[in-house]
Amino acid sequence: MPTKLSVQELHFLKLTGNHLDFSQKLISLDCPNPDINQYAKYISEAWFRLGEQHLSDAKKILSAGCTRATYARAYYAAYNASKGTRYIAKGSVSMRGDDHGKASTELPGDFPDIASWANRITVLYEHRLHADYDNWTDTPSKYPPAKPGALICEPLKAA
Repeated sequence: MPTKLSVQELHFLKLTGNHLDFSQKLISLDCPNPDINQYAKYISEAWFRLGEQHLSDAKKILSAGCTRATYARAYYAAYNASKGTRYIAKGSVSMRGDDHGKASTELPGDFPDIASWANRITVLYEHRLHADYDNWTDTPSKYPPAKPGALICEPLKAA
């Protein structure tokens, strides 16, 4: 596994498009290239590392009492983990920032506890939108200063 790509990540994403399809094309030309899959894995792991950084930031921001910013960082932790997962499973993801709705709806079907995780991502997204754009003085009970990181960190309670 390469520790770093020999090309820039964005260049790899643009050249390959869907890495699964690209890999199949190479195989059909009798030119299999296992590096393509390794590079795709590297890029997926980069999204996970970014998600971990966002989660770490969310915890720090929460301890400083900045609830609105915490919701944003907690959501982006989940969003980037979803992006890494979807990239490996589907072969490609949008690079235009227009795939927020897909963060919860396009997790692979065999994703563990998919319904619960899809719900968590949806709730984090909704709270991030409200934190970024709403005047909570009018709606404090609907969006309380909860623990947004708990949606990611704490195990789900049995229903």
